[in-house]
Amino acid sequence: MICLGDTRGRDNNFDLIRVVAALTVLFVHSAALSRLTTGSTGLTSRYFDGAAVAVDVFFFTSGFLVTGSLFGRGNIFEYAWARLMRIFPALWLMLLVTVTGLGLFVGTLPAAEFFLSPVTHDYVRHCATLVNGVRYQLPGLFADNPYTSSVNGSLWTLPIEWRLYEYLAGGWVLLALRPAWRGPAFRYGTAAAALILMAMAIRVFFVEHARASTLVPTFMFFYGAALQMWRSRVNLSYFRGAALLAALATARLSSDAILPVYLVTLGPLVLHAAYLLGGPIRAYNRVGDYSYGVYIYAFPIQQALIALIPGLSLILLNIYASALTLCCAVLSWHFLEKPALDWKLTPAAATERLFERLRESLSDWRRRRAA
Repeated sequence: MICLGDTRGRDNNFDLIRVVAALTVLFVHSAALSRLTTGSTGLTSRYFDGAAVAVDVFFFTSGFLVTGSLFGRGNIFEYAWARLMRIFPALWLMLLVTVTGLGLFVGTLPAAEFFLSPVTHDYVRHCATLVNGVRYQLPGLFADNPYTSSVNGSLWTLPIEWRLYEYLAGGWVLLALRPAWRGPAFRYGTAAAALILMAMAIRVFFVEHARASTLVPTFMFFYGAALQMWRSRVNLSYFRGAALLAALATARLSSDAILPVYLVTLGPLVLHAAYLLGGPIRAYNRVGDYSYGVYIYAFPIQQALIALIPGLSLILLNIYASALTLCCAVLSWHFLEKPALDWKLTPAAATERLFERLRESLSDWRRRRAA
């Protein structure tokens, strides 16, 4: 048994968990995008749709790690800078690559018409800023695909994710005059938010017989945040992990029990997989965190393959899409994401540097005038 409060640093499997989740989304989307998906569509199966579970894993992991980052840094500017560098540089590069590549080589419109279209501008503006949601359509693209018109459906989660980062930052700023209250406020506040969101998701499940597509990921984020704040009381063991798996497997036999048990057990199962499983799999941490790149590149690559190679089988679609997406993710991580995350310049330091350069320029200008 290990106590979660004694585990710090990067000696865990979160990078591996996230890349597996991202690839799971890719594989499930391949079937959906090619309209080759099969199997039950009942409520229980929909709750255990691989892509939906993978998204929940992403949000739980994000809540857990981002909350730890906020308290570990203890500085709202450094926290904000880290979140900006994690989300936007790779997102902007992906938009540049996909919009340009799709517009020039896949779309049916002339290049000038495509790039001058208000629809293209609207797509880029919203997806690049995540303000008021994202857009999914580009002119002349994928109209004949089985899953029509949508260019990058995976981006729907990013505005939600960013908003949750803002909620944590807002709570930190509100308690600026009482720093000693931050720990207790976050400890009880995140737990209360998770309980309320869980109750709301369960109500939707029983009353509307549907999955609350935004409530569940938001709950997972606050669940992860709460377990981070209570980590000193969280104990992990193989017995507990097996008991959680058994409870989840048993709950699948009951349409009434499945959702509550799923909501309670998924997060702790992720923590067990992250910290309890060791050995050779920890070597993955030396490779890189390719999950974000896989997540944001997979959908447009899959749609392009379906458009360019009619009749492509599901197996070949998965092989081609995985290979191309991983190539993009690897390049994105090593040449952009990791350097951006390693760039420790905070907004305060950036402002100071800017004023320093302005002062130097003003001094140079005065010297030239005097000469």
